[in-house]
Amino acid sequence: MKISMGPVLFEWGRTALKDFYRRMAFETAADVLYLGEVVCSKRQGIHLDELEPLVRELAPSGKELVVSTLGLVMSDEEQENLHRLKDLAVGMGLKIEANDMAGIGVGEGHALVAGPHVNVYNPATLDFLQEVGVVRMVFPVELPADSIAGIIQAPRARPVEFEVFAHGRLPLTFSARCYTARAFRLSKANCQYKCGDFPDGLITRTQEGEGLLSMNGIQTMSEKVHTLIGEVVRLEALGVELVRLSPQSRFMSEIVAVWRDTLDRRLSPEEGLAKLAEFNGGEPFCNGYFHNKPGMSYHRP
Repeated sequence: MKISMGPVLFEWGRTALKDFYRRMAFETAADVLYLGEVVCSKRQGIHLDELEPLVRELAPSGKELVVSTLGLVMSDEEQENLHRLKDLAVGMGLKIEANDMAGIGVGEGHALVAGPHVNVYNPATLDFLQEVGVVRMVFPVELPADSIAGIIQAPRARPVEFEVFAHGRLPLTFSARCYTARAFRLSKANCQYKCGDFPDGLITRTQEGEGLLSMNGIQTMSEKVHTLIGEVVRLEALGVELVRLSPQSRFMSEIVAVWRDTLDRRLSPEEGLAKLAEFNGGEPFCNGYFHNKPGMSYHRP
């Protein structure tokens, strides 16, 4: 299986964001890099006029580069930027990861990746998306293994690649409101980019003090880090071709290395999980959705 590095979902600032992509491109064993803003158009750590120079800079790494789109398009300006992004991607010969149906519609006829925010829950939906240009799909994070198997094993007229969200805080929902701004009694229009103060999201807790969710601007994420490293044998047996690692602010290069060693059998899944636990500060992981259980739970293979 290949390793993909998903789009950066957090506000890290332009310099840190570009440095991150350079490291992932030239210093890790990731095979695919997704570039672009998915959460909030106000961030735009990489402006559209900077995208082509960055792609040309990263191209010598040999990584496959994919351009990602917003998960929630809410304004005419965002729609216009979506068209511009599509034109840039087409001009550079890159796939487009569409993260809502607006992205699918704009990119129709071009090579598309259906991102994890596109609700593909059955083979018929995938068949339709293939007709408009989808050549790879990233399964919604809440799908259990049996549903993943049902979609992969269904007969289809043309081939498609299958990618699973395999490591990182789970991206759950988007909202028109900005949770982070609201937490500081700020309006979305005057958010002061407070999300930049929380490079891995703002943790929310229950009244008992237990971690519940991570708020990332308009996005709700899991508080626990999700990992399927213990399931690599099953993922291969299902026919999954890419495992997506979602960027976090620390230890990302080391996490890629552990995944590569586990996929290549230099580490057992148990050894890989133990190493990842070190980078997770001893905090528990989750993988419940994969096992058709509550998402915040963890189940050993």
